[in-house]
Amino acid sequence: MKWIKKISIFAMILTLLCGCGQGDKTPEKLTADFMGPFDTQFRVIMYESDEAQFKEYVDYIQERFTYYNALYDKYNDYDGVANVKTINDNAGVAPVVVEDSLLNLIQMGIDDVQKYGGKVNVALGPVLEVWHTYRERNDGSVPSIEELQEKNQLADISKVKIDAENKTVYLEEKGMSLDVGATAKGYACELIKQELIDMGINNFLISAGGNVISYGKRAVQAKETELSGYLPDCRDYYTVDIESPKDGAYENINAITAITLHGESVVTSGDYQRYFIGNDGVQYHHLIDPDTLYPAHYCRSVTIITEDSGLADFLSSTTFLMPVDEGKAMIESLEGVEAVWLLNDGTITHTSGLVEGKNCHFYVQTVE
Repeated sequence: MKWIKKISIFAMILTLLCGCGQGDKTPEKLTADFMGPFDTQFRVIMYESDEAQFKEYVDYIQERFTYYNALYDKYNDYDGVANVKTINDNAGVAPVVVEDSLLNLIQMGIDDVQKYGGKVNVALGPVLEVWHTYRERNDGSVPSIEELQEKNQLADISKVKIDAENKTVYLEEKGMSLDVGATAKGYACELIKQELIDMGINNFLISAGGNVISYGKRAVQAKETELSGYLPDCRDYYTVDIESPKDGAYENINAITAITLHGESVVTSGDYQRYFIGNDGVQYHHLIDPDTLYPAHYCRSVTIITEDSGLADFLSSTTFLMPVDEGKAMIESLEGVEAVWLLNDGTITHTSGLVEGKNCHFYVQTVE
């Protein structure tokens, strides 16, 4: 993949702010889609009066996601970029100098792994690579516990050494590898969100697969036909639905829960996108419990609603790997964080701060 150079944010701000006034034109809802970075389908929604200006914003957003995708990639090399693969290739050899947006993501993973339940280990790369190989093979075979335990010996997070002063990351043992997939997209979303705010963009919604970031209100009220079960006073806000797994107890259900955003981020972790079916008939998805080394099956999905997209991504992965009651207790203890679980039996549970219809924030619905 050809490397796309990082754009100077300062220069981009000057370019985008030039002529960004709307004059007498009425803003309208503009939408753009693109596919690629993080192997994800993206949708950008803004209210703008200048379509050319909107296209510049979208091009900028796409390029920034492409950049962060390269930085957090563990499979591919990019010219002039020290990324996760560079760190892994130098395990047991030498520290690697990296830039802040990678260094800080890894540091966050180290700091948060015990703070929030110890379930998301950025050093679990060797184990996750085994599961990736079997998922790609897709012949129904499943890794043995012995194979997984052998690789797990290389997943000691205490051997991930960060030198903040020199901006280096070093894996002390050969064969170790980092995997930041549980948090990288959400973290990138948060960085880009802050960049757009710094540019002076006062309303947007970006959907990146299971990650949604938002800022500001709609410049034009939603039509009644767009509300899809929301309360009428939701018309000034961006709204999202939690996707149904569309199998098992959810087979005939398209959307479960509607959430109105007041600038929050929404991140969902679920078992229904990256998986394979074993010869034993079990669905083996990509969210691996570091305690059992096998996929967790406590629920079908967890959705986190909070302002910081990076934290939301980390917590959605973490709580998916916990028994529901344990995960709910943890989220209830955190200020400004709410969560929704789609349970295995087709029912829904959520944290107490989500009250249906209150402040036009949360609306439980079943769309068949």
